[in-house]
Amino acid sequence: MDRISELSDDILHRILYFLSQEDAVRTSVLSKSWRDIWCTRPNLDLSDTNFKQEFLSTAEKTLQRYCDQRMCLEEFRLSISLDYSDLKSVWFLEKWIRTLPNMGVKEFRLSIYSKDSRRRRQRRVNLPSVVFEAESLQDLHAEGFTLDRTAIERNILSKHLKKLRLEKVNIEDGVFENIISSCPLIETLSVKSCKRLRNIKATNLLRLKKFSFSSSPDEKCSIEIHPASLETIKIEFADVSFPKGAEFHSLISLYMDRVILSSFDDFSSCKFPSLSNLAILYCDGLDESIEESHVFIDAPNINTLGYHGLLIPSFSFATTSKEWSSTLFLLLTDDPSLWLLQLHKLLESLSRSEISLSIRQSVRIFKENLDLVQDIKCGNKPTVVVDKLKLQGDLSYFSPLSNGLFCICRPRTIGEINYTDSESVLKNLMQREGGNQDELRQLWLPDLKEVSLEIYDRNRREWDPTSLSDLPDNEVWKYISIRFALKWREN
Repeated sequence: MDRISELSDDILHRILYFLSQEDAVRTSVLSKSWRDIWCTRPNLDLSDTNFKQEFLSTAEKTLQRYCDQRMCLEEFRLSISLDYSDLKSVWFLEKWIRTLPNMGVKEFRLSIYSKDSRRRRQRRVNLPSVVFEAESLQDLHAEGFTLDRTAIERNILSKHLKKLRLEKVNIEDGVFENIISSCPLIETLSVKSCKRLRNIKATNLLRLKKFSFSSSPDEKCSIEIHPASLETIKIEFADVSFPKGAEFHSLISLYMDRVILSSFDDFSSCKFPSLSNLAILYCDGLDESIEESHVFIDAPNINTLGYHGLLIPSFSFATTSKEWSSTLFLLLTDDPSLWLLQLHKLLESLSRSEISLSIRQSVRIFKENLDLVQDIKCGNKPTVVVDKLKLQGDLSYFSPLSNGLFCICRPRTIGEINYTDSESVLKNLMQREGGNQDELRQLWLPDLKEVSLEIYDRNRREWDPTSLSDLPDNEVWKYISIRFALKWREN
């Protein structure tokens, strides 16, 4: 007996509430009582991507049914595309956005994009001004439009807007500021690949939790954003200023990629008591390079640090974290006469973390510098333990690079070794006599106790000891991962 079909409409509506629109429609074939129940559930999700044709007429009939029967529509999600001269779609939005408040809509999510934005030759399509007249609008994602003053020529009534995502939108500073100042409840703000936007100040968004910005190098935008409520910040390609002495007490994640910091001193004066994840990728200052500046990071609860760059920064941390990790990716493109000294200072500042170090070297410029390494040894500067070392590039120059590195750090493993290079690298590590680099090698070789080769078992997700003779045939070398495990004498 089908007892579920005998349940009241209210209960069946509640069941359908947790299904997607597609699955809700499929229930119409279950039985006669299920045939039309999906048409009146309290949440509605309409997308023109799910309709091959006649989307507007179907959406019109569905919404009219709710209106005629005076049914409460708690959640309404609409995804719709507009053409350059798509008057029907604009008319649809003009009509139903104004009707939604009378239908009791509590949560309205609108994803609207221009068809022209996805073509090679783009036309400017203006965002209909009625969009910002939806009082129940909580989530707006607009893509591929021009958002000028005509779009906000009337009063902005979307006082309940919590999520605003603008992608490939032409928007001027004044229009953006007007929207932000009129929507104080915004919690998520995302700006991606927008043009003509030169300044972002969101200091009045006291509930802002998530902020993301990405652009191209050609579009210069200055960002000043520091609400205390922020939990995540992700910025790519922008000029960023941090207020001097600001406290980001809720910030958990900070990601900066190709960001120009206006002042290292101001950034160093900020406090990040809750910061767990920090990523700094190819960032630089306005008037000074990052290698000439010292960056102090007051993040007592840091969990992970990621740094990628051409220059070696000078970091120091105020941290009480017992276990945290740092991942460094460095491009060696300059004369390394001072490079190893700078790297040693950086590793020392991160010595309380589990360090992963990746280096892509320019083999033509790397040369041995015995005086440099002797300066490190004579200064009684302790070597730093590196959990994982990865060397990328032409490993025919492995010996000059490793000789310098092993004098300042003690890698536990060396990975990213090409199958074809494994034999020569192993011989270099195991060689105790002969060669042209004995004097340099003797600075670190006595501390190396053991070298072993390991292969990764993808099924068990573990590393197993192996030997060169036990490695698979050359035909499958692309599908295997190998590394060297090193054991050192303690300092």
